[in-house]
Amino acid sequence: TGVVDPSRIIFANPCKAASFIRNAARAGVDMMTFDNADELFKVARTHKGAKLVIRILTDDSKSLCALGLKYGAPLGTVPGLLGKAKELELDVIGVSFHVGSGCKDSSAFADAVMRARMAFDMGKDAGYNFSFLDVGGGFEDSTFEATASVLSDALKYYFPDRSGLRVIAEPGRFYVSNAFQLA
Repeated sequence: TGVVDPSRIIFANPCKAASFIRNAARAGVDMMTFDNADELFKVARTHKGAKLVIRILTDDSKSLCALGLKYGAPLGTVPGLLGKAKELELDVIGVSFHVGSGCKDSSAFADAVMRARMAFDMGKDAGYNFSFLDVGGGFEDSTFEATASVLSDALKYYFPDRSGLRVIAEPGRFYVSNAFQLA
């Protein structure tokens, strides 16, 4: 029918209006990202059943469009954010990152997966058992195979036991970058 099940949707806006969070809850969209305490307070007030994903900051210096200026929690802030989420009795289920749109350096993905592993370990220290990893996007058509190989190797190294771990990606740029030309 073309309808996407709400359980497959991630509300990933870095700064969500409380009314939008309430609407997401009514629509059955429980999964959403956060990278700061303000978002945690909003979610605690408006959607206690949310399944939260902490978005971490990565090195996006080799990308056409660096996204770190907009969102992503530096690793040093992750323990405090997870502690605050625990205090607010919120369910954090995993980690997400985005190396920036149009990433030309495949090694950025390996570094990001390493950071995600560190965030998973911080989650365990905070009392969470993460089961979700979003490796973001930024995939370039010209380097896709190399990036996929680097990403696969990094996942095998940093997450050798992936049983119970759901890994997703956001390959939007990869799909649409060659879909049109400007004249």
